[in-house]
Amino acid sequence: MVLRRIFCLSAAAVLLWTGIVIAQDQGAFTADRHKTRGLACDPCHGEAQPKTPATSKACLTCHESLKAVSERTKDFERNPHDNHLTEATDVECTQCHQGHKADTPVCHQCHEGMKFEKKNAA
Repeated sequence: MVLRRIFCLSAAAVLLWTGIVIAQDQGAFTADRHKTRGLACDPCHGEAQPKTPATSKACLTCHESLKAVSERTKDFERNPHDNHLTEATDVECTQCHQGHKADTPVCHQCHEGMKFEKKNAA
């Protein structure tokens, strides 16, 4: 009985630590970054929030277009908003940007572990 409790507490601690490390690695969630900038929930979710999921249409109200977003990320080694996938398909913003969960880039379906980092300043 005591061993089982120790095992369960240890397992819970490992899972919690893993979740913290993953969250730190990926930074704040999209919703957190918006909240930090002073945005309320309704621009993304509409007045029916929080039950209404955010849409790409809502994203593009502020972020203009995929082309405008790709211009802001042009200094990345690999531009997540301008690549063979975004050119060939209608990728929705919410396919990668999960809002209240960690981002899950669609690119990772084929390119596991791909990083999106700024180019080194030379």
